[in-house]
Amino acid sequence: MNKTPSSVHGTFSGFDGEPPERRAAGRYREPVAYLLVGAWNTLFGYALFALLFYLLGAHQHVDVILVLSYALSIANAYIGYRYVVFRSTGSMARELPRFITVYAVTLAANLVVLPLALRALPWSAYVVQGLFTAVIIMLSYFGHKYFSFRGGVTDG
Repeated sequence: MNKTPSSVHGTFSGFDGEPPERRAAGRYREPVAYLLVGAWNTLFGYALFALLFYLLGAHQHVDVILVLSYALSIANAYIGYRYVVFRSTGSMARELPRFITVYAVTLAANLVVLPLALRALPWSAYVVQGLFTAVIIMLSYFGHKYFSFRGGVTDG
């Protein structure tokens, strides 16, 4: 009998005894969890922005509304990314400032892009902010993975 991984375990399972679909699920757990938490946070952040813009838009500049919605969304996101996505056990005192830095960079970009886009494009603040948010969720993954939570991530 040939002692290949498939004949030893009955089905092809690789050399570690784990089925390929389980290894693939483990390999993609973090990006999938990031997308799910990111989708929740995007929905939360956009809904909050829209609500605040609806309630305060006639009385407050869009930048004030944007900063307020970002601050509340950052707190929501930190909890999800730390515990669900990256499963970090690192120091919150070290990670939280890094996490906020990633968001500060995206906020700074948003503060530049949103007013310019509102002047240059025939779209509403709702549409422009929605599109910008889609870009932010993709780019911030790498910032959080390699900066915010580096060194504090557990395996599993």
